[in-house]
Formats: sequence, structure tokens, C-alpha cells
Amino acid sequence: MRLFLLAGLGLVLAALGAACTPKPVTDAEFRGFCYTSGGGRHASCDSISLCNVFDSSVLSVKHASREDCSKACDAVADNLTADNQFNGCMPVVASGASWCRRYCLGNYPQ
Repeated sequence: MRLFLLAGLGLVLAALGAACTPKPVTDAEFRGFCYTSGGGRHASCDSISLCNVFDSSVLSVKHASREDCSKACDAVADNLTADNQFNGCMPVVASGASWCRRYCLGNYPQ
């Protein structure tokens, strides 16, 4: 009985360990999540255009490290914030920055 419990515990711990490992975010996943953030397109907010800035400035560029990639995400978010903080587009900018960092986390080793 103990052996069965230990084996079951081992399987549970292995499953938890695998679930905690970040999986790489693909470009298509980034676009899908970012494009639909903030309720999608609004009259004054084109989420696709904003997300494409992250895509072309960060995801399409090779970075030396995870840290460089994350810094590039932050730089794009900072640039987009200046123009979009009062027009209702900040949820899209924030989501784009978040998904951009997730992209860096999963695609660049520590």
C-alpha cells in the first residue's frame, strides 16, 4: 500500500513540475491573445495595429537574452503608453506587454 501511495505521489509531483514549466508562446498565439484584448477593436482603438508594433519590434527580432527581449517589450509599451493612455487603448497596450514578456520567458533561456 505504501509503495502505491509513493508511486501516486511521485506521479502527482511529476505532473505538477511539468505544468509549471513555461511553454513557448508562438507568434500566432501572441497575436491571437493580443488582438482580442481590451474587447477587440473599438472606435478609437485598433488593437491589431498596437499588437503589430510588439510583433514587429520584439517578436520578429532575435535578442541576445531573455532580459534583452523583456527590455524591448518594456520599451515598446513605454512608447505606446504616451500616445494611448487617454484614448481607452491602455488595456491593449498592457495586454500586449504582458504577452510579449510571456513570449520572452518561453522562447529565451534564462
